[in-house]
Amino acid sequence: MTNAFYSQFAGNSIKTSILSVEILRDALLPNLLGDESSGILYWAGKDLARQFPTSSTEDLIAFFEQAGWGHLVLVKATNDLITYDLVGEPVARRSATIKNPDFMLETGFLAEQAVQHSGCISEAKIIFQNRMRLRIAVTVDHQQPISNHDPETPIEIVHPRVEDPETDDTPES
Repeated sequence: MTNAFYSQFAGNSIKTSILSVEILRDALLPNLLGDESSGILYWAGKDLARQFPTSSTEDLIAFFEQAGWGHLVLVKATNDLITYDLVGEPVARRSATIKNPDFMLETGFLAEQAVQHSGCISEAKIIFQNRMRLRIAVTVDHQQPISNHDPETPIEIVHPRVEDPETDDTPES
């Protein structure tokens, strides 16, 4: 179900309205969740990562773009710590229009992706945030492997087809 759901919408040329996403994300959810919004969104991000596991950093970056969360950049990866920057228009837009934008959904998603890849307890936190960029550090605790860890089968990332004008077989008029 998850791979089919993802493929249906990621490959759709009709993009969703930014307004509809922002209304849900930054108007409805904070009102429904109240003071617990950040914590719940972190755990919701972890749940989404279990539903939409990726197989590589490249696929994770593509997923972030397709989800409209921004451009994810791998800054540094060691055995115990993975550092990402989240930049781009979605980050800048939300930072400019919302007093205290919450990026815990993305943070939880990255934490759980690390669990899926490592099989160990992982947690993530935002260590820097300004109007244009946030840095998220994911700590992987190899001293705490998850017993009976059976990662989900990664989704097949839909990569948009890029037209190459030099190989375009369309006849010229």
